[in-house]
Amino acid sequence: MTTTVPMLHLAKPVHQYWQNLPIRVKGIVIIAIPVTCLFTALAAFAWLKASLVEDENWVQHTQTVRIETKQLLNALLDAETGVRGYGLTQRDEFLAPYGSALEVIPSSLQRLEALVQDNPQQVARLDYIQELIAENLDIFERKMILQRNLTRIQGQADVLVPAASLYDWLEEGRATMDEARLAIDRFAQTEEDLLMERSQHQDLYRQITWIVLCISGVLGTLGALVAVHLFSHLEQELADREYHLRETNQRLETACDQLQRFTANASHELRAPLAAVLSNAQVGLMALDEPEGEAIALRGKLEKIVTLTKHMSTLVGDLLFLARHSGLLSDDTLKPVCLNDLLNHLLQDWIPQARASQLQLTGHIPQDHLSIQADANLLKQAIANLLSNACRYTAAGGSIQLSAYATSTQVTIQVSDTGIGIPSKALPHIFERFYRVDTKRSKTSGGFGLGLAIAQQIIYAHHGTLDVTSHLGQGSVFTITLPLATMLSEAVMIAS
Repeated sequence: MTTTVPMLHLAKPVHQYWQNLPIRVKGIVIIAIPVTCLFTALAAFAWLKASLVEDENWVQHTQTVRIETKQLLNALLDAETGVRGYGLTQRDEFLAPYGSALEVIPSSLQRLEALVQDNPQQVARLDYIQELIAENLDIFERKMILQRNLTRIQGQADVLVPAASLYDWLEEGRATMDEARLAIDRFAQTEEDLLMERSQHQDLYRQITWIVLCISGVLGTLGALVAVHLFSHLEQELADREYHLRETNQRLETACDQLQRFTANASHELRAPLAAVLSNAQVGLMALDEPEGEAIALRGKLEKIVTLTKHMSTLVGDLLFLARHSGLLSDDTLKPVCLNDLLNHLLQDWIPQARASQLQLTGHIPQDHLSIQADANLLKQAIANLLSNACRYTAAGGSIQLSAYATSTQVTIQVSDTGIGIPSKALPHIFERFYRVDTKRSKTSGGFGLGLAIAQQIIYAHHGTLDVTSHLGQGSVFTITLPLATMLSEAVMIAS
């Protein structure tokens, strides 16, 4: 438990750091993981292989010294045996081992000297052995000379030597021979110890090689699994980015289409009244030359110019409004607003206009206090635009209803009518600027096709949504959804 918690705290920043890395760096890391494992394993095997080869060479070297030491000892024993046999039998064929030993011993000592030159202690022991062997060979030589001289003095080769003399002759040099044999045994025992030590070292490195093989296999497997895991995440990340790019491209294409339609419609809406103003002004100028009775006609033209200019001013004002409120409203702009009072005031303002159009406007506003963070004037304008459209496209005798209800997190405002309705194919476009379902009918009613766009932009600026459902000949329902004051404050804090 105590180690799991710090690991979790460490994993989070590591994961965040990995997410922030560029795609190129992530790809390099993923490729580097198995490559690093492979080269690490190869380096470890190369080092262990070199150590094993070195140990094997040392073992072979030590065994060679042991064999050479045994040959030296055997040659020395053969020399002693040959001399003894000659002394006892006086027969020259017993001197053959002695002669062979005299040839083997010098070469064996030279090879041993070359083999142990890197070991000062063995070199010292070998020097001592050489002295002892030289001393023993000298004793053997003196024995043979003594035996030959004795034979020549007696004049008979087969004369036996007295037992006491023979015993003394045999015992001569025994101590030196035993010392030489003991020195060779110590020299051989040292090599045995070295052989055991190097064999143990070789076994140790073989065990290490096996352990490194297992660890390399485990690390290689883990590295491959990590690389596959990271690669799958990278593939998913690339797929997500591709999806978002396609989505963004689709939105850009939609925005470009809307911008093209907006430019065409704005140009048309501005050009038509300008042409009318120009035409009426020209007619008015011509009327100045007419008799005074034509003054009434001139007044009509001027009034037409004023009307068209007002329409253009309204259009330009709407366009400026859309340009100025294209994003979310600032916190300073949003104030606590009592929605109940705002809707009741709107009802009082629009009931006379509805009656003038022979429409029935009713309201269903809850008694419970509904508070939202809003710009009261803008929100009032958005709802007024919906009421204006409802009055404009509902036939005389129809009805309009303004209602509101709230949940724990949001408030819903609906403007419903029993008007002519909107075709289903036009519903996706009715919030576009200058879009009109029926151009002739809209112009007759005095609209520019900006009212719904302005209403939607105002609602979006308040972190809300504006939706519509409609059926031809049955009417339309526009639904505004806004967060309550507490929920909006939390949303603003999270966004900041």
